[in-house]
Amino acid sequence: MGHCSLLIDWVYLLMRFPSPLIKGTLIKKYRRFIADVRLDDGSTVTAHCPTMGTMNGVTEPGRTVMLSDSGLDTRRHPLTWELIEIGGTLVGINSATPRKVLLESIELNLIPSFKGFGDVQVEATYGRGNKIDVMLQGMEHNCFINTFHVSWVENGVALFPDSPSPRMVKSVNQLAEIAQKGHRAVAFFLVQRADCSVFKPAEQVDRDFLKAMLAAQSTGAEIMVYRADITSEEITLGKPLPYSLE
Repeated sequence: MGHCSLLIDWVYLLMRFPSPLIKGTLIKKYRRFIADVRLDDGSTVTAHCPTMGTMNGVTEPGRTVMLSDSGLDTRRHPLTWELIEIGGTLVGINSATPRKVLLESIELNLIPSFKGFGDVQVEATYGRGNKIDVMLQGMEHNCFINTFHVSWVENGVALFPDSPSPRMVKSVNQLAEIAQKGHRAVAFFLVQRADCSVFKPAEQVDRDFLKAMLAAQSTGAEIMVYRADITSEEITLGKPLPYSLE
């Protein structure tokens, strides 16, 4: 595919779940990264919840959820909460998924504007110790990408973030600074559900994030929003989703 070998060895294992997901019913999410789930056999397990923020709209007790099994006895909670079913729609809640889907999509040439780059670096370092989620290296220029996970939807509108997040504001400001220096910079949002028709920054939750998005766009930073295609077997890149900053 013309990309570096670091992807070829592991990217295909990322978004196809390596073993069948375990189905259960959400009892409750508590603390920050923990959820209790009642499995179909009646037993109760505690699963890792790999998502920061309040998880608006996706933590209602009684919903069907699906867990992956790491198979690692060294982990305190070997099971990881991956999906929840809401109104017949599977919703991905793992915040690590967007970067994995992006890498897979780059390797498979699924995003036309990312074709032609010769190397891919994950958690790349640039400048004086600055980090970026993904950097694509090209003959004439590089492309710097930060990824964002979206699972909150209200009235058909996908919203982000679901709680005030200085870290996310910083990520967008970073892209603006990169674009101002003449490089290509992209904010990549993956909406992990299908029941929405547009994406918007959640101004009512974090107005600073909206301001950062507007400022980044004014510098030439790009905004890409895609829906994910989700089944109980895999999560892959879906179609682009319209967005509005108004």
